[in-house]
Formats: sequence, C-alpha cells, structure tokens
Amino acid sequence: MDTLIGLTKKDIPYEAQIIRVADEFEAISAKRQYKTHIGIIETLNILIENSEPVKPQEGLKMIIKDATVGKIDKKIVKALFKVIADDTENEIVVRSDYLKYVKDEIKRLENARNYFEKYNKAKREKDKEYYKQGIQMFLKPNETIENFQTVIQEYKDSYVDRQNTIKRLEGELKQIKKLKV
Repeated sequence: MDTLIGLTKKDIPYEAQIIRVADEFEAISAKRQYKTHIGIIETLNILIENSEPVKPQEGLKMIIKDATVGKIDKKIVKALFKVIADDTENEIVVRSDYLKYVKDEIKRLENARNYFEKYNKAKREKDKEYYKQGIQMFLKPNETIENFQTVIQEYKDSYVDRQNTIKRLEGELKQIKKLKV
C-alpha cells in the first residue's frame, strides 16, 4: 500500500504519482558510484513489473486491500514510455542533423586534400603557390596544411561513432514501442 503522509493510493495526488514514477526511473537508470548503469529498456521492464497487480505468495498471510492495482499506476508508466520515446526520437533527429554537419565538414576537407595532392605533384613554384592557396581556401581557423588530414580522420571517426549511436537509439526506440504495460 502506497502512502504519502498517511494517504492511500487513491488519495495520492496524480502529480505526486507522476513524480514518484519519474524519480524511480531516474534512480534505477542513473549510473552511480555504488551501482552500475541499468539500460532504459531494462528500467522500463522493472517499471512494468511494478505496475502489475500484486499477487499474494502462497503460504504467506498478506493483507491486500486491492489486488488489481500494482505499486505504480499503469497510466503514468504509459505516459513515461511516451516521454522516453519522444525524447529518443528527438535525440535521433539532433544526432542526424549533426551527422549532416560532419559529412559537410568531411567533404570540405576532402576538397582541401584534392588541392594538397595537386600541390605535392606540382613542379613549378607558381603552381605550388596556386594549390597552396586552394588548400587554405577550404581550411577554417585552427586548421593548417600540417593538421587538416588529422582533422579529416577525426571527423570520419566521429561520423562512424554517431552513426552507431543513431542505430543503437533506433533499436532502443523499436524496443520501447513494443513494450506493453
């Protein structure tokens, strides 16, 4: 039986029930010094279990006033699922937008690399100067002829990492949408 200053479940304000579920979600899923991180799907499954009706165990004398109600209101858990799904969709969109930015940066620096290759092949000093200016045209502040290829690799590594994260988030989103309360 849930109580909040002597109140029973039906008397606990809906807002307080929402805060309780949100607090439980955060407490279960947050990484702490004294416990490891529990994934979102596993956390949601725990909340689903806590929304199931209480079943007295055989052999134990339990007084249950309402065996049709779980510890957590199912409507609140469903609402939490929607919030988490919406948040995950938003994160996918934001990361996808960043992926477009990274792709554009790689393209820009690949253009600089094309000029760099021509610069290395050029024999005449006039041609070398032309290609050097072409390289610099594509570089941003803090990027130099000496470091831009390292920057390209960092962007490429970041691109792969972000793609993998988006795939993971899409997988989580599918799992969240399959969960039933």
